[in-house]
Amino acid sequence: MNKLGIYIHWPYCISKCPYCDFNSHKIKNYDPNEWLLAYENQIKYFKEYLVSQNLKNIKLSSIFLGGGTPSLMPPKLVEKILLFINKLYRFDKNIEITLESNPTNLELNKISDFKSAGVNRVSLGVQGLNNTDLKYLGRLHNASETFVVLDLLQKIIDNISVDLIYALSCQNLETWNHELQAFLERFSIKHLSAYQLVIEKGTKFYDLYKRGELKIVSDDVYKQFYFSTKNILEENDFKQYEISNFSKPNFISKHNSIYWKSNNWIGIGPGAIGRIWNNKKERIEFENFKKPETWLKNCLGHKINFKRIFKIDFEISEQEILMMGLRLNKGINLNKLQHRNFLFDSEILQLQKQGVIKIKKNKLMINENYFNVHDYIIRKIINNYLSS
Repeated sequence: MNKLGIYIHWPYCISKCPYCDFNSHKIKNYDPNEWLLAYENQIKYFKEYLVSQNLKNIKLSSIFLGGGTPSLMPPKLVEKILLFINKLYRFDKNIEITLESNPTNLELNKISDFKSAGVNRVSLGVQGLNNTDLKYLGRLHNASETFVVLDLLQKIIDNISVDLIYALSCQNLETWNHELQAFLERFSIKHLSAYQLVIEKGTKFYDLYKRGELKIVSDDVYKQFYFSTKNILEENDFKQYEISNFSKPNFISKHNSIYWKSNNWIGIGPGAIGRIWNNKKERIEFENFKKPETWLKNCLGHKINFKRIFKIDFEISEQEILMMGLRLNKGINLNKLQHRNFLFDSEILQLQKQGVIKIKKNKLMINENYFNVHDYIIRKIINNYLSS
């Protein structure tokens, strides 16, 4: 557990996407000095907590500025936040510092300023590769804007990650394959996250879906898109290391790997969640107030409060270790689990016999050929864990 990440949440966007269930709000006037002080106060609080848990020498391997749209932040604000963190925490020599952005609000001076501030990785919310898909997803940018931004970005930032959403009801598989191949040939990106559209409660898409006004593709169509996407990415030297994530060699997301491996991370900002293993080997969750105004007022005060701080139940913690770790193609180190009797249950042994899962070098993993039904397999494993 010697890896530590810091997640910093910036809650503001130009507009709210219809599929988004993140804590994001339409941007309004704000005082950057107030936000800086609030961020600093909470960052300092966690430093003091880590020291109290004998974790004072832990190294910071990643900082992730997410949102919302953190590229809307003034670069000077980002620079001051990173300088403050650097005063309190030990940086790993290869620390990854990521900024999320949309292709509508980056331009040459701002990209360069973010890089000068310390950002060495950009995660770009491309989502669609043509205007029809982008309109369907409610995005403000068009495909040509995306390509202009990426042409510019790849000249300045070496480590670029791109998010794409596929298997939309408006998509044709052959067209998607052609567009994806052309996209990978044109741009020097190092990491790609490819997601199936998920209809989340509380979103505009959820309301449309419940009214029968939004179609989703069948499981068979999704399977075709999934394996076709996987094959094209691997043919272009992208290795799948997690169900939805692919990277060039040595460009795996350090920050997201902290989540998947259930290591320590700090959550800073409105609605951000952090999880830390304390000195009693208990998993402690810190949940911030969600409303930006509430969080800001709280963190500008003399005492930092949270929406809640609680110890995660042992069984729930073990289930989460399983659920997150089994998203990785390398699986989960079984030493992370105290309870392993379920591995000898007949159903688990049968899954091994069928080649759906395997145990190799003390690691439990799902066969990549079954990643498309990952949720179904996880439910089986968790049910056996609970009943054993």
